Amino acid sequence: MYYNPSFRDDPIFNHVMFSSSILDSQNYDTVEVETIFKEIIKKAKRVGVPASLYVDRFWKNSRSLEKDAIDFGFLIIEQMHILKKPTTSPHLGEANEIMVQVTGDVDLWNGAFVKSFAIPQNWIGELEKRLTQISKDPKTLLLVATEKGKSEASGCSLLHIDPAECMGVYSVRTIPERRGHGVARALMATAEIEARGRNCEAIVLQTIASDGVAPMYLKMGYNTAFERDVLQFRE
Repeated sequence: MYYNPSFRDDPIFNHVMFSSSILDSQNYDTVEVETIFKEIIKKAKRVGVPASLYVDRFWKNSRSLEKDAIDFGFLIIEQMHILKKPTTSPHLGEANEIMVQVTGDVDLWNGAFVKSFAIPQNWIGELEKRLTQISKDPKTLLLVATEKGKSEASGCSLLHIDPAECMGVYSVRTIPERRGHGVARALMATAEIEARGRNCEAIVLQTIASDGVAPMYLKMGYNTAFERDVLQFRE
């Protein structure tokens, strides 16, 4: 179980992922899984977060697990699309009016992130603490997009390389007044440059279905690798 009570309402920060020993088992056992559901709910209550599950659809027992979870009282509340693009694919090109750079300025990055996602005030302190820790990891890069004549960043994203052949792209976001001006595309173009420069073979990102942004990435040459359902227990 991954959890952070500071972000208790967000299943991105609070969720359980089942192991392949269950999801790919030849002897899937409903009774065993229900016992695990009980433990998940008990632990979630103890740490003060909702009981949420991630179920990747490509496993042999994904459908069985979801059916058992729904029968137990879980509901599918969201779906994620995991997208992938080889670094050998055509490059997105440059954005002339938008400058994207790797930054160590945590305040600049966090300012764009908070404004882009409309982060509630009570999350900001914890976000700053986590970002400061994350930024010290040599496998992590913070990108900010700035535009001529503007003092604040227009957008941001976070890149993380792990394993060495794969670059993950996270938190791609544009501040509300600059959406539709190519900021996200510029951030992704720079991510591709960074991935190639570090000899990564592929770029991977995940989108939330309710955000409706997957079509934008498909137009950029990304393909759906798999889908993930998010389930949450409702009493």
